[in-house]
Amino acid sequence: MPRRTKILSLILLTITLHSCAYFSEYAQLERRARESFARADYDTAVFLLARSLSINPEYEESQLLMTDAFMMANRVHKESISDITVSGNQFRHDRLVLEYQNLINLHDAVKSLPPIRHPETKALITFELVDYTSELSTAKQAAAESHYLAGEKLAQSDSPTDQKAAAKQFKRALNFVPGYKDADLRYQSTREAGIKRIAIIPFEDLSGTRKRFGSVEELVADEVITSIMKDAAATEFLELVSRDQLDRVIEEQKLGLSGLLNEETAVEVGAILGVHEILTGKITQIVYSPSRTVDRSYNETANVVIRKEKYKDEEGKTKTRKIYGDVKAQVTHYTRSTSAVIKGSYRIVDVKTSKLIASESFEGKSEFNTEWATFSGDERALSYRSKRATRQREQVAPVGAEMVSRAASNLAKNLTATLKVYAR
Repeated sequence: MPRRTKILSLILLTITLHSCAYFSEYAQLERRARESFARADYDTAVFLLARSLSINPEYEESQLLMTDAFMMANRVHKESISDITVSGNQFRHDRLVLEYQNLINLHDAVKSLPPIRHPETKALITFELVDYTSELSTAKQAAAESHYLAGEKLAQSDSPTDQKAAAKQFKRALNFVPGYKDADLRYQSTREAGIKRIAIIPFEDLSGTRKRFGSVEELVADEVITSIMKDAAATEFLELVSRDQLDRVIEEQKLGLSGLLNEETAVEVGAILGVHEILTGKITQIVYSPSRTVDRSYNETANVVIRKEKYKDEEGKTKTRKIYGDVKAQVTHYTRSTSAVIKGSYRIVDVKTSKLIASESFEGKSEFNTEWATFSGDERALSYRSKRATRQREQVAPVGAEMVSRAASNLAKNLTATLKVYAR
């Protein structure tokens, strides 16, 4: 083989190898790590490089960058720990826990790497690995104590709001150190003292629909209660009066609770039910748009193979060729739609003071849309969209009561989300 050819072959081989390496997973991880390093996100760089070197321990770019990334990541965390330690923040140990946990994760990532050697000197690259388990344990204990003390201070108040805040502090202490002191018992007692009891009164229907779509107002109240009661996080500090309890009191006391509550009625209901707040509401509008079907017709054409014919070429050989021609189809495209919208408002009244705590408008929607098509003529003339539409079956739209019920469920979902945030 001529010398020039050998050189070209070597160059091509080198280019091929570099190209393969460039597009390999370990090289892509190194490039992402380099980008993270440039953004001073040293932790991410270390984790990406660890993955790269686990795939190819001899990849030089990852070897060299890992040394710098690990050093910088450690430096940043140690500086942060120093700053946090001298700060006067009451809950500074929370941040110390996070910093020590990050350091442990970093060192674990490097510890699991296969042996790495310097690409030039071939000397074994070593990293200064430190066990921060003890420091993490100490920080967790201190964090738990700070939250426990905060909970104790808040628990001295008779305010349900402070009791709720105390429960959250005791729970936070337990998150750092499970079983810390008597935080379990303290959490339970303060949580119970901080629970807010709310009665949801069936909404007043002022839509003028005369129950044509059923008892929408009762459906909304029932769905809100059911949804909240199924959510453990929502009921941690919230208790709803059951529908049975409410109906019994309304019947026994002959109270008219729909609509706006005055001071006297709010205090009376609160005293009977033992609730802190009452939620009432109005449904002011129910709009149902009956099912409507719109159709449009159009023609489509396409140039396709309509037949094949045999012929003889110049050499007298028999061959087959395709004959193209236009084909047509008439398409009728149908669109069917219906919708329902419910609008209203709610208000939350403090039973003890009869003061308005919250008031907001709400809306629930439901929509139904379907489309399909029929055609006559040659199917080959159909466009992709038309062909897809002709494969759809005609669907019957839900009746009005169903659409309104769906809108009521949507309204209840939105209202439930609002109440969950309010309760937390």
